[in-house]
Amino acid sequence: MQPTIQSNKSVLPRLERQKNTLAKKVLSIKDEETIALLSSYFQDLVSTKRITKAQYNRELDAAEKAVNEGEFVTNEQVMKEMKKW
Repeated sequence: MQPTIQSNKSVLPRLERQKNTLAKKVLSIKDEETIALLSSYFQDLVSTKRITKAQYNRELDAAEKAVNEGEFVTNEQVMKEMKKW
């Protein structure tokens, strides 16, 4: 939902604080895998290029392979790491 023009003035300072807080958290991350994950996530947010069905399937296959090989982080591990922020 888009804020109205009048309420936008009150939203901007809060938004800036939230962005600054998020930036500080990102800057404090010391784990390379977490940085790579965040980088990938942000790239996906700004990407407007559609991928082909074949590329989509390759990415799914690679993700399944990584999980099957134990390359993942559990929710508990993420929650534990978040408490350090």
